[in-house]
Amino acid sequence: MSNDDRVQSVRNAWTNALRAEVLRVGRTIPEVARVVTVGMWIATYADADGSNSFPSRETLATLSGCSQETVTRCVKVLMGVGALVRKRRPNASSVYQLLVPTGRLDWDKHIHFVTETRQRKAYAKKKAESIAEATRTASTDAIRTASVVGVPDSVRGGGSEPSEDTPDSVHGRPRKASVDAVRTASVAGVYQYLPTSGRDPLPDQDTADLSPQPPVRAGARGENDSSEEPHPWTPCSECGRPIAPDPKRPGRTIHTRCQARAERTAS
Repeated sequence: MSNDDRVQSVRNAWTNALRAEVLRVGRTIPEVARVVTVGMWIATYADADGSNSFPSRETLATLSGCSQETVTRCVKVLMGVGALVRKRRPNASSVYQLLVPTGRLDWDKHIHFVTETRQRKAYAKKKAESIAEATRTASTDAIRTASVVGVPDSVRGGGSEPSEDTPDSVHGRPRKASVDAVRTASVAGVYQYLPTSGRDPLPDQDTADLSPQPPVRAGARGENDSSEEPHPWTPCSECGRPIAPDPKRPGRTIHTRCQARAERTAS
């Protein structure tokens, strides 16, 4: 018999088909690799025709490095996709039969046996409760329903029920119940601080007066000049221009330069 006439055994054909499935969907569904790993160890105990394989759950868990519950879940997935048949025996381990798949296996429909474990369900439930607790916010319309007559209106931080002897309070602070049972929400939600820019933080103190700006030069008459009488401007006897008043030489009638010019002319 030549090499071309050799017929592949069911066990080898099953192993090659499951290996191809892991390479096909292993990136999108990583749990398939674990399922096929358990199936490969089952195939090592099978005959060439894929029958007479009966390893126990303890043996498969030790070889696969997982728990016995995981082995049971992986077997359920293989049976669901049509790659394995299990026959139970009383007081003995189950017998498995390998079935060579004729096409692509539908892993999405049966992989939930491995993904939806009790631990994952408990973790998802705990996470959902924590998210719901964190997203609890106050009422958007800030309206509180009026309490029944005889029961004080209160919002307590301790969680205890209000009584007739307990005053209405918010977190232990005394508060009177509103008439219309409507509470206005704070705009900012925190303490409001008045701005100090542009005003004196200590208004009870006197501030110094500002000096006139710009300052008036000496000898010039300005609006801040305290004298009410105008300066006595005397015209020069020579040029006729006004003579600035000089406290040291009162009564001048001629400029100094005009007087020196006149003396030079006379000499």
